[in-house]
Amino acid sequence: MGSSTISLGLGLGGGKAATSSGTSGGGGTPFANQYSVSFDGSDDYLDCGSIVSSFSALSVSAWVNADSYGSFNVVASQYTSNVGGSFFLETVGSDMWFAVSTGSGYTGLAKYTAGLSTGSWYHVCGTWDGSTTKVYINGAIGSQNGSYTGSLGGSGVSFKVGSMLAGYWNGFIDEVAIFDSALSASDVSDIYGSGVPADLTSLSPVNWWRMGDNDGGTGTTITDQGSGGNDGTLTNGPTFSTDVPS
Repeated sequence: MGSSTISLGLGLGGGKAATSSGTSGGGGTPFANQYSVSFDGSDDYLDCGSIVSSFSALSVSAWVNADSYGSFNVVASQYTSNVGGSFFLETVGSDMWFAVSTGSGYTGLAKYTAGLSTGSWYHVCGTWDGSTTKVYINGAIGSQNGSYTGSLGGSGVSFKVGSMLAGYWNGFIDEVAIFDSALSASDVSDIYGSGVPADLTSLSPVNWWRMGDNDGGTGTTITDQGSGGNDGTLTNGPTFSTDVPS
């Protein structure tokens, strides 16, 4: 799935290549990124358990690289049917969508119409400040914001990486993080940097799954490096990869 050397795509602040070895980033602090997780687009995902039940603001950040784009490929989601508190970050065709909604529709939908390429690494981020939703690719904001005012709810509902309902991610996902605030445009730009994942500690993520880097690229557990302590479980066979954004 994918090659070991690929280019960041379409002029969205890119120009780097993804290689099979991790590199150092994050200011002056050594920060190695050696693993991502490969999802087959059929049935596998990372189950992180119930983590978001009472947030009044939210940000979801990840690095993604798709092998193909279907009707919708899910990066991350918490879905509670017909209950306030669903949110999801996904591609629809080759566009990026982020929504916080009632679960019965796309109530607060933000869009980035980008024409994303396969085989290219992108940093994607959705933010919600309690009212407005926004979505970013490689530090640049999309052209459509959304609006959702309400609570996140969802107690007992799992947050999943790579899955929602019948939608799955086909490709690689790396460095997934959740914040209990709406990251600013400058925060998102800093996370993207020059196309190399960096240490997120200074931004105080509630959850941060490094997709293998703290687990040696083995087993089925992804250790949560945020303050929440919600380790994820690889479900239905996703595999570790050394194809990473760098």
